[in-house]
Amino acid sequence: MCLSKVYLGEKNDAKIIIEEATKIRDNNGTVEIYSIFEESSKQKGYYIKEVDLMDNYIILERRGI
Repeated sequence: MCLSKVYLGEKNDAKIIIEEATKIRDNNGTVEIYSIFEESSKQKGYYIKEVDLMDNYIILERRGI
């Protein structure tokens, strides 16, 4: 099973939202993140900037206004 860390902003100086994400969905401009431990996070106004399946991380970035 592949689990990924989800970051807000650039990986080097970003805030980790969820350590072990199992599912991510873009729901009309809100990124919904779910973890193996049943916790979830909804990030309104963000988009998925990068997904790295080899290093198991996902970066979200705020949408430009």
